[in-house]
Amino acid sequence: MQHKCAIRHTITTRSAKSLTMFSLIASFLLCTLLLFIFLLGKIRISSSRSDSPRACRRVGVERPQDLSHWHQIRHALSRKGRRRVLGKSSTVAGIVEGLYVHPIKSCRAVEVAEAEVFSAGLKYDRRYTFAELRRGPDGTDSESTGWEFVTQRKYGKLANIRLEIWEPDPDSLDYALGEPNVQSGGVLVVRYPAPGDGVDEQRSFEIPFDPTEGQIRNQGYVLQKMRIWKDTPDSLLITSTDRSDAPPWITDIQAYIGCSKHLALFRVASGNDRHVFRNAPRKAELGHQSLVGFADAYPLNLLGLASVADLDRRLKETAPGLTGSTALRFRANIYVDGLSAYAEDSWKRIRIGQHKYHVACRTTRCELPNTDQTTGKKHLNQPSKTIRAYRDIDEGAGPGRACLGMQLVPVSEHGIIRKGDEIEILETGEHRYIAQ
Repeated sequence: MQHKCAIRHTITTRSAKSLTMFSLIASFLLCTLLLFIFLLGKIRISSSRSDSPRACRRVGVERPQDLSHWHQIRHALSRKGRRRVLGKSSTVAGIVEGLYVHPIKSCRAVEVAEAEVFSAGLKYDRRYTFAELRRGPDGTDSESTGWEFVTQRKYGKLANIRLEIWEPDPDSLDYALGEPNVQSGGVLVVRYPAPGDGVDEQRSFEIPFDPTEGQIRNQGYVLQKMRIWKDTPDSLLITSTDRSDAPPWITDIQAYIGCSKHLALFRVASGNDRHVFRNAPRKAELGHQSLVGFADAYPLNLLGLASVADLDRRLKETAPGLTGSTALRFRANIYVDGLSAYAEDSWKRIRIGQHKYHVACRTTRCELPNTDQTTGKKHLNQPSKTIRAYRDIDEGAGPGRACLGMQLVPVSEHGIIRKGDEIEILETGEHRYIAQ
């Protein structure tokens, strides 16, 4: 009996050891497999596109939303839709439905799920601009000549220049502090149609988002005056068609947009953001100076989608040829859902997510929204003509100056906005636009 028990004990011990060994081997193989899958995934991410910038990941939503039918599908102007958004709070006005940055002024917008906010606006927004060289009749320089920014107001095809934002990715196999793309805070990939009849052919180039002093020196970037409205800040000249070493892409874009003058690409120079005054709160009130890079006037622009829906309803009668929503034609940073039409007109101070903003003034509208942001083609006078017919509402803007949307100034020097953030009304009141 004792012998049989000893045999059973020996068998049980061996079985336990075998089971333990099997478990260890299985665990090792499972960990190895998971590690292999993880590394394979990183390799695939790193090399998913042969032209992906080193050590970077792409910023932006994977599938940009189509705002053209938002009001038909989701909320329209119905009380039911607003109740779903607002819940029980009487101070929450709506939610952030769309968030957009425009890295190169007047080029195609990039939709993002979230964005950092600085005194000068959203990170990546309007830090670059194209400019053309103006000369006097005799070819000489004067106060009215030199480099001056250009937009879709003159060159509608800028809308067809598409942008990709690539930020440093610490999880990339290529990531290193000495990597140029990491040092510059990322890369902009610029894609544009080839000039001529081959509209489908796309070409591209890369530029550092925020070049270091060493990169500026090595690439030959120089500071030059560049006029934007009434300001002439020292700006960083990346390249221009009048340079002997100009890369092919700048002459390509010059030809594609139809610019007969010399064309250049500029970046906001470090420390040279323009100061904002007019309707903006003063430095003593904010605790910091309100700034803009190459935005027209204020750091951020907000637009209610219900206001756009009301405009689109009017356009069905005045401009039946315009189909879908005109929302993206206004190139706002923040599109808000859950409001009644033009509710944003009376806002003075709001909170978006965790951060506060001064609503400085209304946004006066020019002819730029007449350009279709998906084709670059301009309508003769719409939607501008329709807007002027019923939105000439601000005496300070002057007669014939239509207003749609609001200009914002961040209270904090740094914050963040996310799609889906609630917007809370802190103060309402009257607005009177102060012209430049």
